[in-house]
Amino acid sequence: MYFNATVNSQGWMRRALRQILPGVTGVLLSLCSNIASAEARFEISEVKVDLVDKVYYLNARIDYELSDKVLEVMHKGVPVVVVLDIEFQRSRRFLWDETIAQLAQRYRLEYHALTRQYLVTNLNSGLQHSFPTLAVALTLLGTVVDLPVLDEALLQQEGRYVGSIRAAVDVSALPTPLRLRGYFSSAWHLSSEWYSWTLQN
Repeated sequence: MYFNATVNSQGWMRRALRQILPGVTGVLLSLCSNIASAEARFEISEVKVDLVDKVYYLNARIDYELSDKVLEVMHKGVPVVVVLDIEFQRSRRFLWDETIAQLAQRYRLEYHALTRQYLVTNLNSGLQHSFPTLAVALTLLGTVVDLPVLDEALLQQEGRYVGSIRAAVDVSALPTPLRLRGYFSSAWHLSSEWYSWTLQN
């Protein structure tokens, strides 16, 4: 009886392990994936806005770190589009803040295997630059210089105005087969926090 009980117990443990191990493995893989994704980040470290000839110009510094999946796809020839969402709001005491201007500044980052060059294209203006390394390309991409963002005529004499900017990968710009996977993959959900500042008028 003791021998049979031991055999039955061992059999039950094996069956239980077969049921539990796939779930444990899935959890561990998910944790590893989240850790890898956590290493990829977008961070806005500095913003400055200057008023010149009644136009506000934005200067900013953004640090881009792409996920392994994004890099893998890009090196296979798929362009990656990064968008800067910029908006200005007027604060109101008893009402919702009023949005007075919005701008989407878009850039395309791609790799050309034949020339081994990284290309950064300003999709709003069409200007394009090529670089020998990804690090240099990301540095240029993250350096925003004298970008016109707001006409002073949109501001009233009184009121508090707040500007905000966010950088993110535009998943909707991916080819259709990748786009569907991108919506459900944390590796593609790369976005900075909103960076806000008070506009001096």
